[in-house]
This record gives sequence, C-alpha cells and structure tokens, in this order.
Amino acid sequence: MPSKCINVEDWLNALDASGFRMTAVQETLIDIFAHSDFPLSAEQAWHVARQSRPKTGRATVYRMVEKLENLGLIRRVHGYQGCSHFVPTLPELMMLFICQSCGRADYLDSQPLQDLIHQSEDSSGHHITDSRLQLFGVCTSCQENA
Repeated sequence: MPSKCINVEDWLNALDASGFRMTAVQETLIDIFAHSDFPLSAEQAWHVARQSRPKTGRATVYRMVEKLENLGLIRRVHGYQGCSHFVPTLPELMMLFICQSCGRADYLDSQPLQDLIHQSEDSSGHHITDSRLQLFGVCTSCQENA
C-alpha cells in the first residue's frame, strides 16, 4: 500500500482532537499501521511494536486499534483471515485489493468506482458517502513468479 497516501500528521491531529493522550508507544503503533504493505491484526502489530518497544502491552495495542478504527483512520478487511486485520483508510473512496497469494494490500485506481458512484447517485437520488469495495485475487508480482 503506498505509504505516500497516508499522512501520519493527519492521524496525530485526529487523535489529538479526540482527546487521546499520545505516548511513544502509540506513535510507534501509528507508524506500524500507516506504513504496512499488508493487512495487520492487533496481535501482529503488537509483535512488531515489541521489536522496538519490548514493554508494549497487548491491551495498549488493542485499545489503539479500536481508537484508530473508531476515528476512521484504519478499516477492517472483511473476508480476510477472520475479519480481524486492518489497513489504513484513505481520504477518498478507493477499491482495496488483497493478494490471496502473498497477502499484500493495495488501493487501486478509483476513477471507475467514482464514475459508477456518480451514476448511481444521479439515477437513484441517493447521496453516497462511503464505499467498502474489496477485491481479492493475485497481484502482478505473484503472477510473474508463478
């Protein structure tokens, strides 16, 4: 997932605005989730965090995941390893692609989705504010290595 799309400062500002007290451990967790190329579970994030901060508590990670999800900064990947994994949420509506071979997550060009949403709004009169389209398949790297 292109980390250039994730603005960590926006995450920090959103957490600050919600009254969340930021610690070095939470900043480490933000960095882990914001820059991962793969969907992460709270348990996986805990293991990664403990590499640089060995005293990181499991409960701290689970609370942080809950807070990030509630603020819309990360989103749950449904249909992937028990729906307990998360990826960063991007500010615009985009299609999430998960490689079933290597597990890599990537956001795809959203223009076709945007066009479809606008057509649906025009024909139905509904105003669509969010989309959770997830696609599963095999990425180009895994196809080349097969």
